[in-house]
Amino acid sequence: MEKRTKQEKASSTAGYTCFSRACATREKDERYRGPDTMAEMFLPGFAKVILNVPVLRKVFMSKVAPSGIYEYVIARTKVFDEIFLDGLARRITQIVIMGAGMDTRALRFANQNRGTRIIELDIEKTQRPKIDILNRNQVALPEELVFASIDFNKESLSDVLMNAGYQKEQPGLFLWEGVTMYLNAEAVDGTLAFIRKNSSRGNQIVFDYIYASVLRRENQFYGEKEIFDTVSQAGEGYTFGIEKGEIDEYLAERGYRMAAHYTPSELEQKYFKTEDGDIPRRINGTHSIVLAEVV
Repeated sequence: MEKRTKQEKASSTAGYTCFSRACATREKDERYRGPDTMAEMFLPGFAKVILNVPVLRKVFMSKVAPSGIYEYVIARTKVFDEIFLDGLARRITQIVIMGAGMDTRALRFANQNRGTRIIELDIEKTQRPKIDILNRNQVALPEELVFASIDFNKESLSDVLMNAGYQKEQPGLFLWEGVTMYLNAEAVDGTLAFIRKNSSRGNQIVFDYIYASVLRRENQFYGEKEIFDTVSQAGEGYTFGIEKGEIDEYLAERGYRMAAHYTPSELEQKYFKTEDGDIPRRINGTHSIVLAEVV
């Protein structure tokens, strides 16, 4: 696994993602309306003011969000929600949320959980404030939810997960949302190798990634220059990508097979297309989402 500094970069994007999810709950068009009604809880006071004043919200998002990234976060949340709910419906033993940030799925879908252990994995500086906010708001934590903090400089992922109750011989699902692009190839390979080694056949992982050409600044996709410049200026530049069209081969070389894949255009068709076939708001073209299974 990569050292903590890289993990902190991924975790620090949790604030923007959380704000985007909160904004999506205010969307009038149900196709864009987001399901994360708990996201607002984690926002600081000034962000809540912006969120609840429509004019400020619109101006802020137009100035801060690179083209199509807000729409991508909405679609990605829906995809990960569906995969999470499918895992609960199948009553798999465990779901591990890596780099959980302000993820609320264990809370939002507690009523659908029939015994699946949910392990949220993140660094202490991200996880502790989240737990404090939940406690202050008197949010009842499901008994199936386990918070597992990790110091990547001192602790192994294996030790932390096993201590949190992870059972490698049991069916499991890993969620890895908004993280891979901030790591390096070695760190991504190491994580995928760990999951394969410590999972039974058929266990799944869902993660999103950017296209490798984005790192080369080829500017092929809608919103590419904006998002690349934004993350770079924030000191969180992208460091890992997979070549477009090569995800099958990439997974096969690492002991996985692709179960589902969502490109930006496919996400637009799946969630945002009108009855007339129009797509009024585009998704940033740099990211894709893949669901893979251990073979």
